[in-house]
Amino acid sequence: MSYEYITEYSYGKAESLNLLAPRLFGGSNHEDLGVDSEMYRFMEQQGVPPYQARNIVKEMPTYWGDQPIVAAPAYIGIVVFFFFVLALFISKNKKIKYALLTGAILSLLLSWGKNFAFLTDFFINYVPMYNKFRAVSSIQVILELCVPALAIIGLYQFFKLDDKKTQWNYLWKTGAIVFGILATLFIFKGSFNFTGGNNDYYAQNYGPEFIEALKKDRMSLYTNDILRSMGFVLVVFGTLFLHTKNALKEILTVIVVGLLMCSDLFFIAKNYVDKDDFRPAREMNEPFQPTEADAKILQDTSHFRVFEIAGQLSSARSSYFHKSIGGYHAAKPRRMQQLFDYQIAKNNVNVLNMLNVKYVIQTDEKGAPIALENPAANGNAWFVEKIKIVNSADEEMKALETINSKNEVLINQKDSEIYLNNFATNPIAKILKQNFNVDSLSTIKLDIYKPNYLKYTSKNSSDGFAVFSEMYYKSGWKATIDGNELPIFRANYVLRGLQIPAGEHTIEFKFEPQVVKTGSSIALMSSIGMILLIIGGVYFGTRKEKPEVRK
Repeated sequence: MSYEYITEYSYGKAESLNLLAPRLFGGSNHEDLGVDSEMYRFMEQQGVPPYQARNIVKEMPTYWGDQPIVAAPAYIGIVVFFFFVLALFISKNKKIKYALLTGAILSLLLSWGKNFAFLTDFFINYVPMYNKFRAVSSIQVILELCVPALAIIGLYQFFKLDDKKTQWNYLWKTGAIVFGILATLFIFKGSFNFTGGNNDYYAQNYGPEFIEALKKDRMSLYTNDILRSMGFVLVVFGTLFLHTKNALKEILTVIVVGLLMCSDLFFIAKNYVDKDDFRPAREMNEPFQPTEADAKILQDTSHFRVFEIAGQLSSARSSYFHKSIGGYHAAKPRRMQQLFDYQIAKNNVNVLNMLNVKYVIQTDEKGAPIALENPAANGNAWFVEKIKIVNSADEEMKALETINSKNEVLINQKDSEIYLNNFATNPIAKILKQNFNVDSLSTIKLDIYKPNYLKYTSKNSSDGFAVFSEMYYKSGWKATIDGNELPIFRANYVLRGLQIPAGEHTIEFKFEPQVVKTGSSIALMSSIGMILLIIGGVYFGTRKEKPEVRK
């Protein structure tokens, strides 16, 4: 993926303080500010009815950090952080301590993305698969594992100490550091401007008074959450202090600390996940109900695709019932997205035809979905009469605006020569003919359709070139004609193309990536090795020494 796309959700450096107090940077893009907020008073001054003002302040864009959109702040809990710092003092197992600390720091630095370009660029350029993922801030899940793990170690080691003076020594140092960080943030809150990236948009549409009210509420969230974290620190500190003075037994201290830790996280999570967000298992097992349009399409048992206009490319609804050209997934094929942006979104029906879209779901005047059959769909595969050679992806995309996909196909010479070298040394333009004779008896029939295996039968009176309405993906897919492997060409920007000799043939596509074979072999050998180790351990562990015979 592109650098901009990978680093779009780069965590701000100062925003990392959200780990200690959740809404220092406003929380999310839809905070409920309540009737005591400056925004509610502003709405009243504008003459907005109370019930409308209450609904408006339920979804306020208080977030003002570096990321475009945030649904909820990344908050590990101030109580967890307190014991994390305690563990840095008290833990004697340096290997585990520094391993967890390194993991936490590294994931935090990587979550900064373009705000810490040196490290991010290195990982994108040199660490395998790192450039396949977006939202670099999500790597904080490593931090959210390492910090609590070390915190538990700190809590455990604290109670293992027999010397109360040593306990107190570690405790006051931890309290001073954590409380000192929060106090510093409280004192220097005036150094922040509480201005977000979308302020110009809101100022233009709602006026500068709206922005001033929003900034005051952002400052209130900042202040309130720091005071909240300070309160938790004081209570945790006081609880452990009483234990060092033998005023609280160990079991009671653990219970109190556990309740504080859970309540700290629970009441923050409750702001973003409430009872209305939970669904019965039945709804999750059947997230979509079929419409009359779906029922009509499901009567067709042939192999085809469906395009739902209302959902565009990212809708998961139509994919639940049918083979569609869209869907929602974190690893979205870039070329498919580009095809949508530059062709499908501009109503290029010819592209829908080559994608074998037999049905289009749209809504009638009453808003009810209806299924329209597309009789012009190209089918699963077809022979073409002419190959058009292009020299770049841009040229290929542009040519899709005018190409007759039923009779013509686009082949990118630069894109395909690399793969042809495995089979021949000549350039593609010399290997492929430019024109073919396609008679009315030439056919390609899909016999077997599986996600990882496709089987076709072809009949043609002369040598030809066929286009298959399946996504081209070089890593793993192999094509054979009567058992002989042939190169797969990228056709029409996203599809597959094959040279097919005259006569009747069996064509097979198999997805057999080498990485899966290698991984399976490693997993098998590892399992065998583990079994042998277990057997050896049991054998030597249960083996009894023979008694020594003395004369």
